[in-house]
Amino acid sequence: MKVIKSEHLIYVDSGLSCDTFNILYITHPELSKNELDEALTYYKINNLDYCIWINQENLSPQVKYAFKALDIEEQASEVGMGLALDTFQPIEDARHQNIKKVKINEQLETYANVIAENWSPPDQDVLQYYDLTSKHYLNPANHIQLLIYYHEGQPASCVELFPTDENTIGFYGFATLEKYRGRGIGTTLLTFALNRAKELGYKNAILQGTEDGLNIYKKMGFKDYSTYYEFA
Repeated sequence: MKVIKSEHLIYVDSGLSCDTFNILYITHPELSKNELDEALTYYKINNLDYCIWINQENLSPQVKYAFKALDIEEQASEVGMGLALDTFQPIEDARHQNIKKVKINEQLETYANVIAENWSPPDQDVLQYYDLTSKHYLNPANHIQLLIYYHEGQPASCVELFPTDENTIGFYGFATLEKYRGRGIGTTLLTFALNRAKELGYKNAILQGTEDGLNIYKKMGFKDYSTYYEFA
């Protein structure tokens, strides 16, 4: 990947034409139309799909003006949430035995398929991404935890635990296949992940919560800290 930084934004070129991995993140409310246009031009001339992310603190009138001038529209929003793990009491659940940590390539392929199948048809760029990055994900030195929940032997849900630093771990790619939803699988996977994060010594867990999961996260003790907006 290429990570390109300018004064008020950071953008990523994953090498894939996929808006899941090519992210332009606005880091400052004083972003100008010209600076944003330069970043967008990069993606256009390289024929790459992309998306734009910004939090509510940086979504200033100046940024909104730049968006309007460049015909950029809001697509979605997610709540930035955090949990102080010293307030979380580990939860026992017999179904935790259905969860496996990804350790080998075959398991990583299974994990990637669960993510990819959240699109119809399954997103081939997702499969290629995990193939290209497999050594990174499977390297224990990177302290990444990929977890898969198996329902009656079939992969049903997954989540990635990715450390920000020695104190904070983020939960990403939290997904349950549609046919397995409504069975408490996501909640079971979340409690297992929180147990694991606390066991590993992290002090804080963070995530971006979609509307479907907000009640579950709040029940576990997560608090709202910001809102993240996706534009395209």
